[in-house]
Amino acid sequence: MNIKVLAAGSIYLGQTQEPITGTKNPMAKLNAGIKFSRRPKALVFDYKVKLSGQPNRVKQTGFGKVKTIQGMDMPDCILYLQKRWEDAQGNIYAKRVGTMVKRFNKNTDWVNNARFEIHYGDITKEKFYNSSMALTSGDDTKYAKNSKGKMVQVKEVGWANANEAPTHIVLQFDSSHGGAYIGSVGNTLWIDNVRLAY
Repeated sequence: MNIKVLAAGSIYLGQTQEPITGTKNPMAKLNAGIKFSRRPKALVFDYKVKLSGQPNRVKQTGFGKVKTIQGMDMPDCILYLQKRWEDAQGNIYAKRVGTMVKRFNKNTDWVNNARFEIHYGDITKEKFYNSSMALTSGDDTKYAKNSKGKMVQVKEVGWANANEAPTHIVLQFDSSHGGAYIGSVGNTLWIDNVRLAY
């Protein structure tokens, strides 16, 4: 069957679970994050942004009509440091150790050596905090392969203490911030020279 869907460009640490045989729950096809135990101060990279110029986004799942979603589409970068553990049933849980979320809301030429601070511990009462930095849930939930080889949700259950060490890093660059099948055709994010600063 041929269907037309809207898919954001995405670069991330992890693996895509092949073969993909359907459009349902696309996040469950991405094994998000890799093992990582250090505590960097910041994420540094070069970037360039070209926005679509559209005031709103669309949702196009391949089934039904295309829907308008209010709000401008923005490329983004997400970095989570998580402390994960698995229970006897294979469920994976995590506490958020470190957070960095950046959304790009204007066109730029190349910006070199851009530095974005990673914030540790519970940041919900900080002035810079906003809903894009919240613990993952619903459509934002990440998935990972458990010790039994099954893809399961990584259930973020709280904020870790600011001095804790992570077990995993989740790093993702997206041309659209709205989740699966939501965005604006033409949004473009270029990235280069990605590294962690200590």
